Amino acid sequence: MKWARVAATTAAVCLCSCDPRQLPGFKQEAKQQDERITRETQEAIKTTPVFQELNRLCADEIPRPHGFVLKKQARDFKKQTFLSYHYQSDADYHSVKKFYLNYFRDHGWQLSEEKDGGWGPSKIEVRNDRYRIAVYEKESRDGVYSIICAKL
Repeated sequence: MKWARVAATTAAVCLCSCDPRQLPGFKQEAKQQDERITRETQEAIKTTPVFQELNRLCADEIPRPHGFVLKKQARDFKKQTFLSYHYQSDADYHSVKKFYLNYFRDHGWQLSEEKDGGWGPSKIEVRNDRYRIAVYEKESRDGVYSIICAKL
């Protein structure tokens, strides 16, 4: 009987693309954790100059493709050097990548890394003398793109 439970649990995890956040028992908990982290990040932005600077750059100055809807935020809890933004969108990665590459090129940023295919998500990373920004391909199930903004 024990093996049947193990097999059933393993099958459920694999059917959820090995993402336990998609399992019914974990989905609500994951949502609550995301909401808590977003609230705490927004409070930290109000009181931390480095986070205010990063938020001004990444949420106000750098545009987002049409249809990007903010779903959650997070921050560096230790060194206060980055903020992450997670946007839901139906846009395909190729068009999102092109949008950001054009914007950053036109505004003097240098492409420092480009990864398409292979293990892990595709991404582009750009830098200037003060910041590093990475745009990650959307997660498969929930259509969320991740953008990490870091101070160098």
